Amino acid sequence: MDVRREKSREKLRHALAELLRDQSLEQISIEQITDKAGVTRPTFYSNYQSRQDIIIEHVEHWLARRETLFQAFLEDQQTPEPDRLVAFIEHLLNTLSPDDTLLQLALSGRAGEQALQRVTNQNTDFFRRRASRSFNEPPTEDDILLISTFYGSATIGIISGVISGKITQQPADLARQLAAMIYNGIGHRLY
Repeated sequence: MDVRREKSREKLRHALAELLRDQSLEQISIEQITDKAGVTRPTFYSNYQSRQDIIIEHVEHWLARRETLFQAFLEDQQTPEPDRLVAFIEHLLNTLSPDDTLLQLALSGRAGEQALQRVTNQNTDFFRRRASRSFNEPPTEDDILLISTFYGSATIGIISGVISGKITQQPADLARQLAAMIYNGIGHRLY
């Protein structure tokens, strides 16, 4: 992608993030986004088909980084499980930016259901893949749905809290606390 196109996309992402602070996605027009970004309507449509596409693209980049971290977590068989989980959570927390309004709004559902659903789907997939390797007895589909919904919702809440600044612990400390909660909650079913 050329530099000019990437700058236009960044302006559009930033403009949408600012507008979403005060309005829902449905209330924001393409014209508002282009005016705030200082670009033309044709520039918008040469980069995106809809407002939702801006958010989906942003969330997809974040999900790809999460997937890379999760894959490394699954593949590392040298590090003991609890330490691996702490490292995974800490790395994930370190990828968050406190000024990532689009991600924060996507996780809250204020940026449309599609982005939030993709995050939820990835959480379920993460749990399913981890469960297939970690549980003494294979969990049922109902177990997977219940546990992944519980931990997925907690994950979304914690990430939103970190981005918004409401959760202020250092990533290493927070990672240790969260790993302990996970092991105290489902640890009896692991190994």
